[in-house]
Amino acid sequence: MGKESRLELPLDMHFGPLLDEEEVQMVTQVIRSGRLTQFSSELVKEFEKAFADYVGAPAAIAVNSGTASLHTVLTAAGIGPGDEVIVPAFTFIGTVGPILQQRAVPVFADIDPESFCLAVDDAARKITPRTKAIMPVDVFGHPADLEPLRELAAQHDLLFVEDACQAHGAKYKGVPVGNLADATCYSFYESKNMTTGEGGMVTTSNPQLADTCRMVRHQGEENWGVIQRLGYNYRMTALQAAIGLVQLRKLDSFNEMRRQRAAVYTEALSHLDLQLPGEKPDVWSVFHVYSFLLPQRLASQRDEIVQQLKARRVPAGVVYPKPLYASPVFAQLKGPFHCPVTEDVCSRVITLPTLQSIPLDIVEKIGAITCEVLEEYLY
Repeated sequence: MGKESRLELPLDMHFGPLLDEEEVQMVTQVIRSGRLTQFSSELVKEFEKAFADYVGAPAAIAVNSGTASLHTVLTAAGIGPGDEVIVPAFTFIGTVGPILQQRAVPVFADIDPESFCLAVDDAARKITPRTKAIMPVDVFGHPADLEPLRELAAQHDLLFVEDACQAHGAKYKGVPVGNLADATCYSFYESKNMTTGEGGMVTTSNPQLADTCRMVRHQGEENWGVIQRLGYNYRMTALQAAIGLVQLRKLDSFNEMRRQRAAVYTEALSHLDLQLPGEKPDVWSVFHVYSFLLPQRLASQRDEIVQQLKARRVPAGVVYPKPLYASPVFAQLKGPFHCPVTEDVCSRVITLPTLQSIPLDIVEKIGAITCEVLEEYLY
C-alpha cells in the first residue's frame, strides 16, 4: 500500500478530557476542605440538582460509574432471576453486565441500519411472557427511537430504561434525553462528552424509583442503621461531583465541538463509497464517536485497513468488532441469535475520535490521511 503523504500526525498523540483551571480550583477547594465524600459535602447534591435541571428531570441520583447507574435501576425495579431484558446486540458490555449481575437474561435484538440503535420492530418480536424491561442504547450519541419504544414498553407493562451513557445533551424531537424513559442512565468516564473521571447518574420522574435507587447506591440503607434491602457502595465522591459541576457548565460547548469534529470528517470522506453517520429526523446527536461503514466488498479487509490507518498514526478503532452475544460470557445463553444487521455493521465499522481536546488541525489531518488510505482500497 504505499503512496507516501506529506501529511503527518504527531508522535505519541494522547487526547483525554478537556480540563482547565476551573476544574483544578474546584478539586483543590474540596481537598482543602477535607470533605471528600457524599455525606461530608453538599457537592454531590448540588451536582444532582444541576444535572436534573439540565435534562429536565425531577430527580437525579449520582453513582460511581455508568454501569452502576444501570445496575442500580435494575436492582431498584426488582429485575431478578429469569427475567428477560431486551437490549441491542450492538453495544458495550456495560449495558448488559448489570442484567447478568441480577441473574436476569439479556435478550439481544437487532439494530436500525442507519442509527445503529435498537430496532423497534425486532424488539417487539423478542417480547415474551418473561420480558420485564426494554433497554435501548443511544449509540455514539444518537438517541434511539424513544417514542415507539416507550409505547411498546407501556403496551406490555415493561420497565423502559434508556442507556444514555454516550448521549449527554443529545435531543429527541427537540427534548433533551433524560426524562423520556422510566429511567435514564449516564456515564462520566473520561472519554465521555463530559467527565468526572469515573462516575454515573440516574435520572427519573418516578419518586419511588428515585428513593429506591438512593437506597441501593448506599448499601440498601433507608435510615441510619436501618438496612431495608440488599444494596451496594455505588456512591459518588465530592471530588467527582466537583469536576462534574464544572464540566456540566461546559457541556453544550463540548457537544458543539464534537459535532464540529464530526463535520470535518464528513467533509473529508463524503466523496468516498462509505456509509457516513448522520442524524435521523428530529434527532440531535452529540457524536460521542464518529463511526462509518465500509462497502460490503471490503468487509474482509476492514481489520487490515484499520492497521494501515494506525500505521499512519490515525487513532482509528472498531466499535464494536463483534455482536455482544459473540463474547464468551454469553455462551450459556440459548441461541442461535439472529441479528443480521448487527453482524453486518460489526464487520464493516471503523471509528474515529471526536474528543473536544483534539485540535481542529489534527482532526483535519486525521480526516485527510483516512481519506488517502481508504482511496487505495476503494479505487
